Amino acid sequence: MSDLKRRFRESPAAPVYLWLANRYRGLRRLFAYPDTACVGVVDYDVYWDAKAEQGMGALSPWRRRRSEVFAALVEQGDRVLDLGVGDGALLEFIIQRRGIKGYGLDISPKAVAFCKARGLNVELGDVNRPVGDVLAESFPGVTFDWVILSEIIEHLPDPESLLISLKPLAKKGIIVSIPNTGFHQHRLRLLLGRFPLQWVVTPGEHLRYWTRADFHWWARRLGFAVAREVPYEGTAILKDLLPGLFAAAFVFALHSTQDQAGKPAGNQR
Repeated sequence: MSDLKRRFRESPAAPVYLWLANRYRGLRRLFAYPDTACVGVVDYDVYWDAKAEQGMGALSPWRRRRSEVFAALVEQGDRVLDLGVGDGALLEFIIQRRGIKGYGLDISPKAVAFCKARGLNVELGDVNRPVGDVLAESFPGVTFDWVILSEIIEHLPDPESLLISLKPLAKKGIIVSIPNTGFHQHRLRLLLGRFPLQWVVTPGEHLRYWTRADFHWWARRLGFAVAREVPYEGTAILKDLLPGLFAAAFVFALHSTQDQAGKPAGNQR
């Protein structure tokens, strides 16, 4: 079967085949669970072992689209920190595309070792610890223009503390990408009696969920303004017209709205 799929992908009929395959995949997600599904705690070293067999370090089409959005938000020479850097493909792409100075942290020793072998400046670190302490240990004396949180905050029990702690550490802002729980396929899945499917291995991968409206409200409450919003994945055309319903995922550029005294600007008297 895999050989037959490969032949279709390499044939002149590839565009039609990929369109049909994506439609089938989307329909199947309304009723079924991933073939990789299990129940229990996620072991990220096991996760990266599985990824290594699929081509670790290579950007899939949707990861490339997300990477291009990130790259467009930073400038040449910026110091950019990628928290939860994973296999480093995103960071490497931005370095090559924009000429930034890239840094990364990840909780998986295997992911960090893979990144280091590719020449990336990546260290082992747990963002559930006080992030200022972790960065002081990993990159002493380094200041950052941007901090990237790419598909990571939904995995954390307390993303609020992380974002607040990052405010003084990111001079230009924080770039966040998240899946959109308000995506129409997730709404349909819930209507059919199953929770929105945003995981690959176990439901425990994601601890927090946002719709577009939720995220805007949440960011304001934390003292951030959404300076840029890009619905990079979802239903073509419609995701730009009605992103809350037809975007599967977003990239947000956040700027702090706090004054120098540290009080949210909207709460001043």
